[in-house]
Amino acid sequence: MKNRYVLPCLLFSVLSVFTACIQEEPLNSECDIELCSVHLSDPQSVFFKEADTAINVRSIDKEIVFYVRSNVSKDILSAIPLSFKLTSGATIVPENGSVQDFSGSGVTYTVTSEDKLWNRTYQVRFKPMPELNPEFSFDYFELETSRQKYYQWFDFDIFDQRQDLWATGNSGFALSRSSALPDEYPTVPSDTVALSGKAVKLETKNTGSFGAMVKMPIAAGNLFLGTFDTQSALKDPMKATQFGVAVQHKPLIFKGNYKFLPGEKFKNKNGYVYEDSIDAPDAYAVFYENTDAEGMSVVLHGDDVLTNEHIVALARVPYFEITGVTTADPWVYFEIPFEYKKEVDDYKLRNFGYNLTVVFTSSIYGAEFSGAEGSTLIVDDSEIVYE
Repeated sequence: MKNRYVLPCLLFSVLSVFTACIQEEPLNSECDIELCSVHLSDPQSVFFKEADTAINVRSIDKEIVFYVRSNVSKDILSAIPLSFKLTSGATIVPENGSVQDFSGSGVTYTVTSEDKLWNRTYQVRFKPMPELNPEFSFDYFELETSRQKYYQWFDFDIFDQRQDLWATGNSGFALSRSSALPDEYPTVPSDTVALSGKAVKLETKNTGSFGAMVKMPIAAGNLFLGTFDTQSALKDPMKATQFGVAVQHKPLIFKGNYKFLPGEKFKNKNGYVYEDSIDAPDAYAVFYENTDAEGMSVVLHGDDVLTNEHIVALARVPYFEITGVTTADPWVYFEIPFEYKKEVDDYKLRNFGYNLTVVFTSSIYGAEFSGAEGSTLIVDDSEIVYE
């Protein structure tokens, strides 16, 4: 007779444990905006294209900027509804979907985690689309603001407005060599060796024991037009680099000046030394369509920046001389015309339908974590000549 109670008791015990597990699961502590979008009846009266109405927000972003037409009135910007995709359980103030006034300096949003223990603030702004300054002096740089660990570069447009359009992989290097001083990072300013003002020095660096453990033993110095997503650097390094900024002019020529010295031993990511190989740098400019046939946004990454089907034109330095990198060593000047694969659509060009990136790196295979530690490329006074 007692056996007939065993099964119900076991079921009750299992259900009790299951219910306890559900009840004890901690509330989400994340408080991020993942996507921010604008919903307007006539989006192209404000934006250049439909894809500009939505922004995927990186976890490191504190500012979200929508770029709009320069003739958009303050009346329109004073009543913009924004929608947000948040991390699970998070809440936002001002309210998600509410109409806000963006005609001034922007609106501050606060996101609070589901467990109410954490919050983050974001500044959302609407700005006229910036015009890329085609002359790159590399004279303007600063230590990043949060930890003062590494340098980052900026520039000014023809109206003397600051442009934060340059990126490096320095923040990724910080994950593996957190004790490094600012001048020990792969991309640093060059004060003494410069053609004029300041130059930028790119050097392939050892990433230490942590880098070796994750098969990322080196970090090439790099500088490019675009953004670098630090959060993706370890799990998907190719996607961490997001190349390109919107432009409104057709590029014709890529110019610049460099000095180069290769490191001693060329190794792959497994540490194998190629005795007969000499490291080389790379420098190129890519002009590409920033939307596809369906109007979806297109961004080039480390795995397709030279091969993506939306590339329209490419200018790449074909060969680098070994010059040395001291003040006494000569500068090499290059002037490379863009080779066009497709016709340029004038309407798309006027409406910022194309992106341009310029890329410099101290090791040509650095994205694959192959190269020679110590390879050094110094670059100064570069330029894009437009039609």
